[in-house]
Amino acid sequence: MSRRSYEQFCGLSRALDVVGERWTLLVVRELMSGPKRYSDLAESLRGIGTSLLATRLKQLEADGVVERRYLRPPAASTVYELTETGQELADALVPLALWGARHHTAQDREPTQRFQAEWTLQFLVRMLDVEALGAGRSTYEFRVDDSVASLSIADGASEVRAGRATGDPDAVVVTDASTMAAIAGGRIGVVEALERGLVEIEGDTTHLGELFVLVQARLDSAHRRPGPVVAADRAH
Repeated sequence: MSRRSYEQFCGLSRALDVVGERWTLLVVRELMSGPKRYSDLAESLRGIGTSLLATRLKQLEADGVVERRYLRPPAASTVYELTETGQELADALVPLALWGARHHTAQDREPTQRFQAEWTLQFLVRMLDVEALGAGRSTYEFRVDDSVASLSIADGASEVRAGRATGDPDAVVVTDASTMAAIAGGRIGVVEALERGLVEIEGDTTHLGELFVLVQARLDSAHRRPGPVVAADRAH
C-alpha cells in the first residue's frame, strides 16, 4: 500500500513514516492492554471510521507492529495484538504519554472528551519493574469517573484490562480522570492526592502502597529534566 514518506535517512523520520499518521499510535495504545477484536478497537476508537481502522491495521501488520491471531472456540474470533516490535514501540510511547499528561492535561476533563481508565493506567504500569514487587499475586480495580479497569500482578508480570476485575480485587482505587492525569503529569504526588481525598482506597492497602511508591519514584525520575550536556561531560 502506498503512503507518504519524509524520504529522510533518520530514525525519527522513519519512525514517523510508520506511525505518524492520524489514529495509528492510538491503535497501538489500545493493543498495549492485550489482544483486541476489530469490534473492540472500533468501539474504543470512536470516530476513526471502519475503513480507516482497517487501513491502519493493514499498515501496522505490513510494518511488523501488529499481527492477527485466531482464537479457537468458544471464542472463535480473530484478534489483533502487538508483535515484539510493537511492544518496543509501546515502551517508547510511555515518555510521550507522560509528556502529554504533564503539559497538555492541566485543565479538568471536558464533558466531550472520552476517557478510559486503562489508557493512563497502562502507561503508568509499563514504567515499572514489576519484579520489584515480588512473586506474590494481587489484583486491583481502578474506578476513574465512569470508567473501570483492573490491574493484575503475578510472578513478576502485570496485566491491565478494561472493565471490572475477575473475582474480588485485593483493593479498589477510586479517583477521577483529572487527578489521574495530574499524577501522571507530575503535578501532584500520590501521597498528596491521598491526603487531600482525591484518591480513595477500599480494601487491603499493603501491597498497593508498595506499588504506589514505585510509581511515584518512576514518575519523579521521568519528570526530572536532565541538565545540559557540556563539553567536559562529553569528554568523560
